[in-house]
Amino acid sequence: MKVKLNKTEWNIVFVMPQNPVLQRSDGSFSVGVTDKSTNCIYLSQNLTDGFLRKVIIHELCHAVCLSYDIYLPLAQEEVLCDFVATYGDEIFDIVDKLTVVLSIAVA
Repeated sequence: MKVKLNKTEWNIVFVMPQNPVLQRSDGSFSVGVTDKSTNCIYLSQNLTDGFLRKVIIHELCHAVCLSYDIYLPLAQEEVLCDFVATYGDEIFDIVDKLTVVLSIAVA
């Protein structure tokens, strides 16, 4: 699957959980990796349901940062991506409800 962010095309690729592309520098394995050198978002094939969605959101946040030249220290970028993946739905649900209420109030 491909997605385009700011004219940058990203491939979303599912790989085996022990694939070297998911291996961290400490030898442990991640469930998702965004790689600018290949323009790929690699996801473990073991991901399912809500956790799959959360990891995709997290990795897409990294891809957005890379595609729009948003440079943050890695620790801050991780916090940002985790925040959006964890709380984004709740925030956008509230905004959607407020938008409906405000559009009625203004009309």
